[in-house]
Amino acid sequence: VTPLLDAVAAPTPTPGGGSVAALAAALAAALGQMVAGLARKKKSHEQFVDGLTAAVQELDKATRMLATAMDRDAAAYDEVLAAFKLPKDTPEDENTRVAAIESALRVAAEVPMEVAEAAMFLYELLGQLETITPASMKSDLRVGRMMAAAAAHGALANVEINLESLTDPDFVSTMRARWEVVQSSLVPRPTAAAAS
Repeated sequence: VTPLLDAVAAPTPTPGGGSVAALAAALAAALGQMVAGLARKKKSHEQFVDGLTAAVQELDKATRMLATAMDRDAAAYDEVLAAFKLPKDTPEDENTRVAAIESALRVAAEVPMEVAEAAMFLYELLGQLETITPASMKSDLRVGRMMAAAAAHGALANVEINLESLTDPDFVSTMRARWEVVQSSLVPRPTAAAAS
């Protein structure tokens, strides 16, 4: 963990917030996997073994995808920085530079959007696991859900900042629609007690 913390702390643009958001989501998935794995070993939860096994598989897949997304996010932003450094001496240079920036920004928006959507999925799945795991593990699941929510919010912030510089209205519209789906799922819903 220390080398990763050192890399984030270094005075370089990457890894930055997008990679940290992906890490938070990966940790949420790993924590959920731990809980589901422990719960399926308990005799008192034998009736939930199939659901817990399916959850372990989904969470393992998510952990691996999000670990890869950490590197993909850093690489995407490195491409944005490289595109901005391209020459702009001639009209041809400028056209090449603008196209490279647009292409790099699309990837830099897409990667954190995938992270946000994965984090939203994790947030829901970890909540569902609370009903089929021992009460003694609820705090682990709740930490996981908080990490997933933080990851989704952080990833959405990265999507938003990259969309601000994009000029393709269709791509921006599609991404904003996906952004809204994740954002609306993270808005706290009133509980029955709060509603009464």
